[in-house]
Amino acid sequence: MIKPIIKRVAIVIIGVLIVLVGRGAFYYSGFYSPPPSEMPSYERIVFPAAPSTEFSDVYEEGEGTILIDLAHDNAFDKDELNVLILRLISRGLTIEFFGVEEDLKEKLLGEEEVEKNGNEEQELEEELLGEEETGEDKEKPLDEEEEEELEEGAVGFIVVCPQLEFSEEERETIEEFVANGGKLLLIADPTRRSKMNSLSLQFGLIFEPDYLYNTKENEINYRNIFVTMFMVNEITKDIEKVALYTAGSVSSADSGIAFIDHNTFSSVIETRRGLSPIALSRESKVLAIYDLTFMTEPYNGILDNNQLIANIADWLMSPAEGAESK
Repeated sequence: MIKPIIKRVAIVIIGVLIVLVGRGAFYYSGFYSPPPSEMPSYERIVFPAAPSTEFSDVYEEGEGTILIDLAHDNAFDKDELNVLILRLISRGLTIEFFGVEEDLKEKLLGEEEVEKNGNEEQELEEELLGEEETGEDKEKPLDEEEEEELEEGAVGFIVVCPQLEFSEEERETIEEFVANGGKLLLIADPTRRSKMNSLSLQFGLIFEPDYLYNTKENEINYRNIFVTMFMVNEITKDIEKVALYTAGSVSSADSGIAFIDHNTFSSVIETRRGLSPIALSRESKVLAIYDLTFMTEPYNGILDNNQLIANIADWLMSPAEGAESK
């Protein structure tokens, strides 16, 4: 009794197997064996050629110290300023970095100016208190050797992507530095955290929380924009076209000197035209640039970027000049 049942089950199983094998043989010609894959020829991959230009730096030598801020958790590497620093050094300028433990007033204004300000404050206090100095109490004037030993202030101050806010005392010191003829260069980048407005507002400049883009004409990427419209001054001298990489807009009353075209837009601002990523204020003594990458290797070699960097170096060591429309 059991054997017939086993036979029937075996016959059913064999039948099912025959059907499956038959269907497989009918519909499939065998197991798929993919052809061997070939690695792409990287030599044949061609990227659009960057519009680089030949550049020869022509300059006059000067003297003085350029102070670079490192005391505000600045979001940049020193190497990123190598191109600009080399231009400044070639012009005879000395580069110093300002650290957290140092005195900004002494570094920017110099020991002599700090001492003079201190004496004026002391005299004012004595006048208010009604104290009269005798000849013996008065400080003796410094002789020539002592005057030479006093450290002179800087001729330029560079601030890049500060992540800590500037204090009221620091802003007052920088305001005095600019009022005395010093040059202030402010550089920010939309891709990096920055508290630049804590200082730039002192000079009527606002670094907007945006980036500029152009989907029709750009340097490979829509966020790499071209700028061709400029005001004529010492910063834009001999410049026809520059490429900026992830640039933002700097708002001001009337200080813009480089303007985007009608195909370039802001990621945030829709109601305003004539946006500018570069502004020059305070009688040409404060320069604001909302892009850092254009002055780094290899982007400095694109179009007139090298000329712009050279103009910035010349500006940092020269007297301020006015501007006129181009």
